[in-house]
Amino acid sequence: MKSRSTETLSEKISRTFPFVDMPTASELFVRGRTDIEYVAEELERYRSKPIDGDAIRLVHQELSNLSAKAWRWILPHYLRFCLTAEAEYNRMETEFLIYNLAPELQFQTDTSQRLSLLTAMQVACLIDFLGWCFDQEYWKEYCPQNINRAISFLQTVLLAKNHEQIQK
Repeated sequence: MKSRSTETLSEKISRTFPFVDMPTASELFVRGRTDIEYVAEELERYRSKPIDGDAIRLVHQELSNLSAKAWRWILPHYLRFCLTAEAEYNRMETEFLIYNLAPELQFQTDTSQRLSLLTAMQVACLIDFLGWCFDQEYWKEYCPQNINRAISFLQTVLLAKNHEQIQK
């Protein structure tokens, strides 16, 4: 049974992260990464179909190589997956997402670029997701520094997005 906080987060993710169409194969990854074409080929079987744990496992190790369009496409599925019993059992996919949202200083520009197509509300929802992770005993014990760094990083991204909105 889902806890109340998990249920609330699930509802927020559903409201904030609508499903979008999968980008073309050439738009999935950052330019110049031809060594991971096999992932794009494997993902093709999910085009216009439900994304399941197998699809999430195809991309979880390649999150840093996904384009902004691919992040916008996969995050609605990925976040929902992280709240499932399947994700709780394996944990690897959630772990990789936390790490990818907590870049070291030299990778923050690249990570900001990957998040560039997200709205301010979506970035705020990612912060809520990380807060939920911190409330989970396992994640609080396993990688609290990464969660805190991810929250701080995303707060910076959110401030920049809000500043962009004000400028428009």
